[in-house]
Amino acid sequence: MSDLIIASMEGFQPKHVEAIRSDCIVCVIKTPDVRVKVFQIAFGSDGSLFVTFPYFRHRTGILSATAIPAGHNKTDINLEQGGKVTSHKVKYSHHPSGQALFSQTGRIKSTIRRQSIPLDEQEGHIFSLIFQGLHAFDGAHPLKDSLSSPKRAVIEFSLDSVEALKIVGRWYDVNKLRHSVPNASIGPISSMVDPTGAITVGIFTASPHQNTKYVLAINCVQIPRLNCEPEVFTFCGGFDAPEIMTDPTKQGGFLAFIYPISEVENLRDKIGSVDYIPVPGSGELTPLLSLTPALH
Repeated sequence: MSDLIIASMEGFQPKHVEAIRSDCIVCVIKTPDVRVKVFQIAFGSDGSLFVTFPYFRHRTGILSATAIPAGHNKTDINLEQGGKVTSHKVKYSHHPSGQALFSQTGRIKSTIRRQSIPLDEQEGHIFSLIFQGLHAFDGAHPLKDSLSSPKRAVIEFSLDSVEALKIVGRWYDVNKLRHSVPNASIGPISSMVDPTGAITVGIFTASPHQNTKYVLAINCVQIPRLNCEPEVFTFCGGFDAPEIMTDPTKQGGFLAFIYPISEVENLRDKIGSVDYIPVPGSGELTPLLSLTPALH
């Protein structure tokens, strides 16, 4: 792997960009202790991006269309603001128009939504997951979750030890990717230089549909433990434009969720629910969490 300059007019346009293309792409984390499935990626025939989370054992959480107020630091975000309780696992959708939402057909009302960046204008960070407690995720099958096909593919990150993890998805037009070497082919695993100059390893995924010109680069890094809770799973996506999110004088909006929560009935009475049919859940209530690692 050689260094890759991302989304810059500097450097050279790659000769070829290789990506993992499949109807469903499963992200697996492997450590010396466990090998687990964390989330799935899918691409719609209309160009939409879908991210699903079927593997976390807790199903009661808060979904929120929230914002960082102007003049505030990007530190603690209260997801009760703009939030609703759910007792179901959900799907995140980001459509070509930029409409972003949480849904689950027949289980929740898809009212937690907002206008984000259209996908043909999106460049870079499109979503983040931060989580701890790998034993709370479904184990990966040694055979089924190692094979890849046009219908189902697996991407895997191997780590020596884990306190907490951050996974970032970055969306790029392949025509804007630049490499430090002329006439190079890149992917599906490449070193990536982020806007801060840090180098990370990314796995390129892409829609299996014809004529797609975008790749979704996925990278995974270890971060310090989030808090004292044994198991936490959070997601952020559907952001305002980067010039808004990074400007402390402007309010920056986005979608987020956190699982698990407890005191479900009290919280449901307080902020409401998006469930068509509530299901009893359990966990530890953590509606206030520092989401700073997920916002970058």
